[in-house]
Amino acid sequence: MSTGAIVAIVIGVLILIALMVFLARRGREKRMESMREEAHEHRSQARVRARTAEREQADADEAAARANKARAQAEEQAAQARRAETEAEAKTEHAQHERSHAEELHGRASEIDPDTGGSRGNGRRRLFGRKDDEADEQQADEQRTETTEGQQSGATDPVGARAAQGRKDSTH
Repeated sequence: MSTGAIVAIVIGVLILIALMVFLARRGREKRMESMREEAHEHRSQARVRARTAEREQADADEAAARANKARAQAEEQAAQARRAETEAEAKTEHAQHERSHAEELHGRASEIDPDTGGSRGNGRRRLFGRKDDEADEQQADEQRTETTEGQQSGATDPVGARAAQGRKDSTH
């Protein structure tokens, strides 16, 4: 082999090596550029998702605040309902006490009243819209009839008239 051929082969090999280095660098740069673009896309998506997450977190915080407010209102309403129930129970208890006291006074008045006969059960009626049994109703009708007959027959008994008037007034 001649020197020229060896030089040509060496130059050809050097050109091939240079070409391979050049192509390798270019391929690496393309890969690097591709990786940069992919990283840029990931960063963009991450920013979009971060904003979305912030909005959703704000919405979740608002929903939690509304839920807490609703819970507080419900607890306040429950407390008001408990207070109203307690007040209603107290009023019911007081009304029952007053009712029993009034019935005792009516019973005592019936015992004292000379027009009712003075016997313990006679003339005593349950008051305040309570249902009477038939015997009590008949007895009350008889007493009213007797009082009406006494007034119609011209009885001028002022004490009896005042007692009848007192009975009428006491049932109001």
